[in-house]
Amino acid sequence: MSSTTKPDAPTAGSITTRLVAFYIVTTLLILFCTNWFQFRALSDDLDYEDNDFLVDRIATLRTLVARHPDALKEQISSVDTGQPTRHLVRVQDEEGHMVLESHGMAQLEVGLFPPAVTADQKIGHGAKYRSADNRQYLLNSAWAEAHGNPHYRLLQVALDVTDEDELMSKYLLRTGIAVAVGLLLATGLGIFITRRGLRPLKAMAATVAEITEADLHQRIRTESWPKELDQLTIALDAMLGRLEGSFARLSEFSANLAHELRTPINNLRGEAEVALSRARSDEEYRRIIESSIEEYERLSRMVGDILFLARPDRGHLPQLIDARQEIETLVEYYQNVADEQQIDISVEGSGSISVDPRLFQRAVGNIISNALHYTLSGGTIEVRLGTADDGWLEIAIADNGIGVVSAELPLLFDRFYRSPQARLMYNQGSGLGLAIVRSIMSLHGGTVSVASTPGEGTVVTLLFPPPGAYPESA
Repeated sequence: MSSTTKPDAPTAGSITTRLVAFYIVTTLLILFCTNWFQFRALSDDLDYEDNDFLVDRIATLRTLVARHPDALKEQISSVDTGQPTRHLVRVQDEEGHMVLESHGMAQLEVGLFPPAVTADQKIGHGAKYRSADNRQYLLNSAWAEAHGNPHYRLLQVALDVTDEDELMSKYLLRTGIAVAVGLLLATGLGIFITRRGLRPLKAMAATVAEITEADLHQRIRTESWPKELDQLTIALDAMLGRLEGSFARLSEFSANLAHELRTPINNLRGEAEVALSRARSDEEYRRIIESSIEEYERLSRMVGDILFLARPDRGHLPQLIDARQEIETLVEYYQNVADEQQIDISVEGSGSISVDPRLFQRAVGNIISNALHYTLSGGTIEVRLGTADDGWLEIAIADNGIGVVSAELPLLFDRFYRSPQARLMYNQGSGLGLAIVRSIMSLHGGTVSVASTPGEGTVVTLLFPPPGAYPESA
């Protein structure tokens, strides 16, 4: 019974939706600001012209009051002439008695008008008023001077601006319709432009989707992509390069692991088959079991090394230590093996570093162990410590063993790699020792390097950063 697990649906909106929404909002703001500016400019211009008209009309009436009072009757018609009149006038004396009034002015009460100003004062803006018959008026008033009396006549002028008000209402409605249509067009164009602009991204996604573990050698940047996708193609190609290298190393690691595990397993199986082929004495069974235990120990060490390389930072507790003291402890541990092989181990120099003591001992111990395996009887191993001017501690482990050819030096830190000469001289190794050393050094921010001359010996150099450059564990 099989089941198909569908991928989780994306929680974020698509790029198309986001870009179109941004485009619509931007377009709306531009249209709104532009049309509102035009609407306000037109409205202000009309108001200015209307107020200017009222001021001019009041100035004319003041002149008539001052020079030709009788001419007011010609300017103001109190009867309905049947002709449309855009402005209405009311004239009162100082006591508020009616002198003249245009036909239709009665519906505009005296109290609706702004306070009147005298001739030496500036006439302000008029006040707007909507009458009961839904007509819009602009109202203003002023005093006319005559015979030395600044309050000789009260002039009230009303300008009918209904047509202008209706014009502005129509303009506002049409502007709203234009904005709505503009938004619809912007939405359609935004979707079209965004989808067309994202077409290369979809093409790139299709290209990437076709790449499998067998096609990791392919690269995305071979085609002509837009400039905005250039950095993405570089990052994808770099990722493909890393994946290709990782798959290659994984394949090599799997092959080497199978080879290294097969040898001890075949040995165990062969010994078991030989033991079962016929009846044997207790001493023979004992030797077979002892031999099997050695193979089990070899398998156990190999599994432990593989697990360490998988999680090198497990239990990582750096602290400030005396490097020479730790190395002397290691030398004491390996001294018995060195004495059996008649190899002299010496330690020179001193220094302090911030490391995990257990991992430090394992790294240096792996190098000393290798030197013991590949140094002939009567040889020497020198461990030299020194601090550089920048505070880095250098630990060099030098031997006068068989050495390594220059072509093999870059491969020494690869997992399970062992040179043919090393396999002949010591066939119990797994090829993981130097890989563990490099992992430990990388964990502590340091480096490891190897220099070797065949027949003369090998120098492995460890560089540790100053104690202050690596934080100590609390």
